[in-house]
Amino acid sequence: MVADSIQAVVDALAMRLGRSVAVDDPAIRLIAASRHFGDEDPLRVRSVLDRQVSPELQQRLLATGITDWTEPGILNGDGQFEFVPRLCCPIRCNGILLGYLWLIESVDTIEEVAPDLIALVQEAADTIAVLLYRKMLLHERERSQAESSLRLLLSPDREDRARAITEIEEDSLLASIAHTPVLVAEIDQNPGEDGTVALEATAEYIERRFPPRSVLTFVRGRRLVMLVSGARPLDDTTAQELATQLRNRFVQLAASAPFRCAVGIGGNAQGLEGAAESHRQATTAARAALLLPMFGDVTSWAALGPFALLLRIDFDQLTEDLPFPGVRELLANPEKQILVESLEEFLDRAGDAGRTSAALHVHRTTLYHRLKRVEAITGLDLDNGLDRLTLHLALKLSRLNPARPA
Repeated sequence: MVADSIQAVVDALAMRLGRSVAVDDPAIRLIAASRHFGDEDPLRVRSVLDRQVSPELQQRLLATGITDWTEPGILNGDGQFEFVPRLCCPIRCNGILLGYLWLIESVDTIEEVAPDLIALVQEAADTIAVLLYRKMLLHERERSQAESSLRLLLSPDREDRARAITEIEEDSLLASIAHTPVLVAEIDQNPGEDGTVALEATAEYIERRFPPRSVLTFVRGRRLVMLVSGARPLDDTTAQELATQLRNRFVQLAASAPFRCAVGIGGNAQGLEGAAESHRQATTAARAALLLPMFGDVTSWAALGPFALLLRIDFDQLTEDLPFPGVRELLANPEKQILVESLEEFLDRAGDAGRTSAALHVHRTTLYHRLKRVEAITGLDLDNGLDRLTLHLALKLSRLNPARPA
């Protein structure tokens, strides 16, 4: 295995030098470390125990510019973080930064380090670079295969789904397929390169928090799709926590961009056959979260109520087919929004004038006057059940229409 090969290189270098050696990935997460030779500092000890450094120290180290280094150099110590000077050798292959090899070295400049030692360190770094590069290529190939299978699994075409199920089962892409709920994260605008990178990084971040072969993801456009498999259903609390973590991670990574991200949670599908339906549900829930403030930034299909159906309507066609011109006039005229708000409150409260007046902080007579104006504009009768239903549906659909006047 690659990890064993890297560990062997690290151990061999440490034994030859009689000093402790460590290798980190580009995010300063530990890949391999030798045994200690009495030269370790508190940071090295913590790094080996925790397998990573604190976010604050990570930012401190990356701010030194080591991501741009192409040759070994000396990183000065820092008493605040309890580390002494180090020799840092970037691990690169084909120009790609794959990590860092660290050797504690109490000098001020690289010129003070013996050339023979630098040569040994560089040789080890080059060997590790080839191993990490091969691992990266293998990971990308496997990831591409998994993404392709997931896209097919969520396809509306039955033959595509059947082929995907065969691929997933034959290649053992998932450890368990008993339950396959889907989550969809969607941002509210064209992501551009920065948004796409943030979505992809979010997917990888979440994947690392799951056991191997339990998550499949892909990013397309402004949407991240994640299938979470397991032997047991994903309970509501866990699903909400996962969706919130996913959204928060994206927001953190895209902090400099004006993106709004919403996450929808699909139903707890059983087996791979149910994943496509869960995906449709999660996509609808994400859309609801983007369009309706009442749902917040994370919501589930189960929480949508009637909006689960309303969101499937073609709004352009609806505008053409709406049989009451007065309803269109009421909803489209900004000057009549006070009437729209009063009507919606009245209908949401099942026509209870007392509770509606209290919620709007107006006298009941004022409410009745507004409702009469609605009837005059629309030509509908609020004492008629079907007319009330027409108006209530029109109001709720207008809330979902992205083209609705502000």
